[in-house]
Amino acid sequence: MNNKTVVITGGTTGIGFACAAYLLDLNYKVIITGRTKENLEKAVSKLGENSTGFLSDTSSLSAIDDLVFKIKNEFGKIDGLFVNAGIFKASNFEGTTEDLFDDTMNVNFKGAFFTVQKFIPILKNPSSIVLNTSIVVFKAFTNTSVYTASKAALESLSKVLNIELADKGIRTNIVSPGVTESPIQKKSGMTDTAINELLNHFSSTSPIGRIVQPTDIAPIVEFLLSDKSLVLRNEKIIVDGGTTL
Repeated sequence: MNNKTVVITGGTTGIGFACAAYLLDLNYKVIITGRTKENLEKAVSKLGENSTGFLSDTSSLSAIDDLVFKIKNEFGKIDGLFVNAGIFKASNFEGTTEDLFDDTMNVNFKGAFFTVQKFIPILKNPSSIVLNTSIVVFKAFTNTSVYTASKAALESLSKVLNIELADKGIRTNIVSPGVTESPIQKKSGMTDTAINELLNHFSSTSPIGRIVQPTDIAPIVEFLLSDKSLVLRNEKIIVDGGTTL
């Protein structure tokens, strides 16, 4: 019987929600975070028993402090942390504003950085951290300069974490999704036409003949969170259907 407790940041939709549902089916206790009350309540209602939701804004350090405090009080220590919360706002390099830069970095890198830092005291020995990055780190896409930089920064952090946290029994690994059908495209500011063109392109060029779904990523995340990956450190599993071959 699985009795692990795992936190998923940004777990109300897309990859985070799919991972939460998958873990719950395997008898994990799952804690998700979300930025809006409506989405959080809807997600927890769908996930059902053994799921708990907390309102939390990854870009706010005080909100992360509050989140850790609440989880510690209710659950004590946890077995795993999936750092999944992230945003994508499409913009070409020359048109990128300081606000867009700051918003992206505050969530995708700064927020992720301090989420890991502040959760360390309540992570068990052994425990697992999984970072959600992207294939943009090694394959160039237009209109993604800041997003790419934020994900590359997050990947570079993983090596250091594995050295500095080794004596605490905390391991860090990476899941690197390809273009995945999820609400992130709509939230990015892309038009419906642009989204459809993007998804159709990757569906037609992928060796698997379709776009990657959040449910394709969930088993990989579970593997990295579980004891099956105890010996892995700084591994990156690319889940893109072979589009970057």
